[in-house]
Amino acid sequence: MQTPGPLDENLATMIPCNRDPGLRRTLRAAILEEVNSTESRLRSLYAQLNALVPVSLLPTELLSRIFHLLRDEPDYRDDMWLPSPITVAHVCRHWREVALSDSSLWSAIRDHVPKCSQKWLTEMLIRSKKASLEISLYSPRSRFLRSLISHSSRISKLSLLGLGDGGAMQGLLEMEAPLLEDLHMRTLTTATQPIMVSHDPPVSTSGFRLFHRQSSKLRKIYLYNIHIPWVYFPKCTLTHLTINTESPSTTEVLRMGTLGDLVDVIASSPCLEQLALDHCIAPISSQPTLAETVIELPRLRRLDLSGPSSSVLHIFQSLHVPALRDLVLLFVATSQAETASWPTIAPSILARFHRTGSVIAKALRLEVDGDRQVMKVGVEGRSSLATPATPSLSIDETFVSLEFENQTRDNQDYYEVIWEEACMALHMVELETLYITSIPTIHEPELWTQLFKQCDNVTRVYAEYPGTKSLLRSMKPRGPTPSGSSQDLDEPTPALLFPKLTYLSLEDLDFDRMMSYDTGERFYELISELLKHRKHRGVPVRELCISRCNVSSTEASSLASLVPKIRWDRNEDV
Repeated sequence: MQTPGPLDENLATMIPCNRDPGLRRTLRAAILEEVNSTESRLRSLYAQLNALVPVSLLPTELLSRIFHLLRDEPDYRDDMWLPSPITVAHVCRHWREVALSDSSLWSAIRDHVPKCSQKWLTEMLIRSKKASLEISLYSPRSRFLRSLISHSSRISKLSLLGLGDGGAMQGLLEMEAPLLEDLHMRTLTTATQPIMVSHDPPVSTSGFRLFHRQSSKLRKIYLYNIHIPWVYFPKCTLTHLTINTESPSTTEVLRMGTLGDLVDVIASSPCLEQLALDHCIAPISSQPTLAETVIELPRLRRLDLSGPSSSVLHIFQSLHVPALRDLVLLFVATSQAETASWPTIAPSILARFHRTGSVIAKALRLEVDGDRQVMKVGVEGRSSLATPATPSLSIDETFVSLEFENQTRDNQDYYEVIWEEACMALHMVELETLYITSIPTIHEPELWTQLFKQCDNVTRVYAEYPGTKSLLRSMKPRGPTPSGSSQDLDEPTPALLFPKLTYLSLEDLDFDRMMSYDTGERFYELISELLKHRKHRGVPVRELCISRCNVSSTEASSLASLVPKIRWDRNEDV
């Protein structure tokens, strides 16, 4: 039992007399002094106790390294986001001393949820001292952005998502950030108009301070729904450039500059490894006279362009990209003259994709979105390429996607021609997978047979929407049904399309749909005959997948008897 101290004895005699105001103040001061002394003693005891814990034997450098590993793991408390350095600094006195002594621990300032305390973000700026900063913020407040500008000389990576106005953007672009390597800015997801960043009056003839030539370390720029004039972009240093805009008007695009201004930026960035320009390319009419030059981009591996057909084609044809592996092009036509030129684009692009090699298709995707008037040709496969550095044939994975968006709302007859020309330009002997989505214009099975007659290695076919019926009909072997009369042994066996097919996927199809009013054949009967014929020929489909289709349980059970394995979502009414 604890022995009463002098204060306890005094309190025992004085508390009954606590009606005296002066005495009460004296008692209160004495009690508080005792409390503080006790708390100090307790902290000292806890510190000594913590020193006996095995984790306290870790060297300071190792403990700091562990804190760094936790730096990207936020702590959520009471629906509030706390940076992990804040959390570890409140565990014990030793951990706090280690955390506060390492300024780099506080240099990664990240906030991807709106409820992060701005107080903690500001405190981290102070505790990071002179360390290089990596900042990633969601919907940052203007007050914090202003305080951030004063630390701009230390910023190496800057990601600001959910920007709401151009005022904050203008201030950020005027700051000097000589260490900046990575810049990522995005407007609010609810913003319907892009942020237009002007330069009036100009700060200097060389453009924004953020993009000044002194910022020689700037390598990556990602801007979403933010328009900055091309003439102010940095040159020579960029390795990644991504500009994405949500369906801007021609006037908004032209405020960024002409097609020639954009080409100058690309030509001045020979180290580019990734280039993505989405709906920010001016029409070629903005600059009728463009010099025919070849732009050397030896390191470019991914190219993504979308905009007016003639402009996208001009940029691609101006590039020499021997290392290119991923290509995504969206051609937007606003006149019938542009749609008329589409059939020649696909073979031209595929022929130029590798000037010294070829694209060996492993998977082919043909799609049509009738509502958006968009068609797509996608190729996944291998690219064979011989380079001066590696004279022997090198093999690499490659991806090509060509999309065509028709804003004229004229007929769709050109789709069939585009697919035909694209397939003829591809090396499809090794094709294994085929995706077909809603083909409204190809009605004759013979055309599919002609396009894919060399594709004997196809094992998987995905058919979606009613327009694929002609493809499925082409996959049904000709001749009598298995239950019919025997075939003349001297009669040659008709060629079979996709003889190695083992997997068939059907999506968004109506099995009760009439295929021919003359014969009364329904879609269900077409699929049933297809499976029966292939089974009879000794090349059965081994797995059938039916998703979002109008098919009865009786029909599904009947189809299940024709394949070893069936997957059906049991949706009987689409």
